[in-house]
Amino acid sequence: MLLPIRTEAPLRSTPYTNRALILLNLAVFIAQLSTNWVDDHCKLDPVDPRLWQFFTYQFLHGGFWHIAGNMLFLYIFGNNVNDRLGDLAYLAFYLAGGVFAGLTYLLFRPDMPVIGASGSVSAVTGAFLVLFPLTKVKILFFFIIIGVYEISSMWLIIAFFVMDLGRQFAPSSFGGGDNVANSAHIGGTLFGVAMCMLLLWFRLLPRDLYDVVALLDRWNRRRQFRDSTRNGYDPFGYMPRQVRERPDPRLDQIQDLRAGINEAIAHNRIDDAARQYLQLLAIDADQVLSRQNQLDLANYLYSHGKHGDAAKAYELYLKQYSRGESVEQVQLMLGLIYARYLNRPDRARELLTQAAGRLHNERELTIAREELARLPAASV
Repeated sequence: MLLPIRTEAPLRSTPYTNRALILLNLAVFIAQLSTNWVDDHCKLDPVDPRLWQFFTYQFLHGGFWHIAGNMLFLYIFGNNVNDRLGDLAYLAFYLAGGVFAGLTYLLFRPDMPVIGASGSVSAVTGAFLVLFPLTKVKILFFFIIIGVYEISSMWLIIAFFVMDLGRQFAPSSFGGGDNVANSAHIGGTLFGVAMCMLLLWFRLLPRDLYDVVALLDRWNRRRQFRDSTRNGYDPFGYMPRQVRERPDPRLDQIQDLRAGINEAIAHNRIDDAARQYLQLLAIDADQVLSRQNQLDLANYLYSHGKHGDAAKAYELYLKQYSRGESVEQVQLMLGLIYARYLNRPDRARELLTQAAGRLHNERELTIAREELARLPAASV
């Protein structure tokens, strides 16, 4: 028996939606204990399925261990997926995963009602597999001996998926039972994997150096290089002087530093990431990281009093992600830095004016207006 305890992937924001889903599941379970009406009207009935049942069945459970297992997996894997997708997108993804899992279940078991969040949770674990394949998961292992081990999330989630396949299609060999909706698990996992692959492929979700799409891309490039050399291409062969291009010696340094920054952030070593990012800017002053990483490092530099470096990082964020999230907050922060620390009132006025026209938070809007009032009159 394997039970996940925690993952090493740090959270960058509070996963409010995932916590709310866990609380809602617990509340519905308590309601189930009080009355049979909830089960009778909210389970997904294959004989006479109603539209709302594809959503309500996701919050019903058949007992304490049923809900305990589902909520454990949802807590361990859902927090990071919520963090990566955002609250509203994660809620839509969770519910859609449950609907798809329910439809998959109906294809294989048209004779027995189904309840449980496991289809939705399987969609979440499928998403985790795509977004965080190399993340280590600490597991509690029960089999003759009891121990705590670490395993890559990719192999752990694949192992559970293979067990679901075996229990669905070879129950005598894998110990499948009639009371487990293995087909819903399979459908949920496939939905989570496919949806996140599409989001990454079409760049609707920010890419990362260590997601599955990036890993496949690097594997494919290595494969193409091996095929080329096998077919006679010599990467070190002679080229005529007039067509030989001298490689930029900075490229390897830049790639190594960017990889090191992403790895440091993934392991919550923000100080090390900030140090490497300043080295990166010294090589190429226009280097920009992914949206969240760029913002995290700019905030870190500001909080540690490195106002000039923080301003540079914020400026690069605005240049690269002018239509992204938090632009008005970045404009406000950058305007305050220029006004209070770097003595650039004209740029501060420009940024604070832009921020004041976009901010909705009353406290932030007040800060912007008060700082604008304190700035000296614009030079003519």
